[in-house]
Amino acid sequence: MAGPVAGPVAGPVAGHVAGPGTSGSTPWSASWQPLAGAALLERLRVTGRPRPAADPVLSSDLRSFLESGLCEVLVEAAGSGLVVTQGRLTRALTCRAHRMDDQSAEHEFTIPLATSALIDVLFRQLVTTGSIDDPMADALDGLSLDAHRAPLVDWMHGLAQAERRELRSEVERQADGLRQRWPALDPSWLPRTQTPLRAVLAGGQIDLSVYVDLVIGRPAADVASVAFVDVRSGARRPGHRDDRHLGALVEALRAPAPPFAVATYYTKTGELDVDPVDSDLLVAAARRCLAGIRAMDSLGRGEEPEGTGSESCTMCAMGLSGEPTPATASIGAISNVAEAILHVAEARVVAPSTQTYAQGQAA
Repeated sequence: MAGPVAGPVAGPVAGHVAGPGTSGSTPWSASWQPLAGAALLERLRVTGRPRPAADPVLSSDLRSFLESGLCEVLVEAAGSGLVVTQGRLTRALTCRAHRMDDQSAEHEFTIPLATSALIDVLFRQLVTTGSIDDPMADALDGLSLDAHRAPLVDWMHGLAQAERRELRSEVERQADGLRQRWPALDPSWLPRTQTPLRAVLAGGQIDLSVYVDLVIGRPAADVASVAFVDVRSGARRPGHRDDRHLGALVEALRAPAPPFAVATYYTKTGELDVDPVDSDLLVAAARRCLAGIRAMDSLGRGEEPEGTGSESCTMCAMGLSGEPTPATASIGAISNVAEAILHVAEARVVAPSTQTYAQGQAA
């Protein structure tokens, strides 16, 4: 995975349908079967587009766009700093009704939450050791090593017999799916799990912080050479796409090149959503990030953010259509200075990338 993909653009995998705006595998028909082994790995590696080249000017433009659009926030946050995570950003852009629902359930332990924590452990184990023995025992042992997870582990040990049987059954079912479908990764690709990524803005006043479940590929200085994979044990949700796009933005701000692809893998169904990374994706992610930070700032001051209605709320989007909807620039006003910077980035980068794609097709 160290270099760009050569040759013709890959078409869709037989028997798999890509969702609108997303290259992925979605079980829309009875004949659908999840990708497995080499086919799954190929889907991650071959996006059908040229891999982005390292572009320090684009990175600078994105940084300038964010910092220019956050002038008022930076004045308010002077000396204190603001940590921006995927969850905080999504919560800030959620409509008030869904935000209140989310806060009321935030500290409740549930079977789905426990399943997610246990599957995270098993996925890391499978990637690093290549095997899963007793799924429930292995996952509990691994989770018990994290002191922060002690309350959740205690809650699981205290479950009634029927609930514990339900949890075990679901964990074993998803672990079987991982064993059967997840490919072995070549050690030369440096697969690493639970990787923290940080990009600091405005001299440390804004800290963009994300965790990526799996990073594949050896970093390169001249061209995108890594792929990010988020792992989810539940159903597909619109916010998952926003989360993986934020990871791409953070990497573009901190590294010579962005990832060439960001993906979400669903252990419950075997679905795989893959987004090739390009300047359009990064610009959209920067717009949403700016809107979310502004909303976080408003909430921190006890004010209801402007523009965080159903248009920006992923929960509303899921209820209305069941498919992700892109964040729009109407979420929070963007300053004229920042908008001008972004237009420069779009005009300079998007057109050349289109030209490069055409040249690749002709070749």
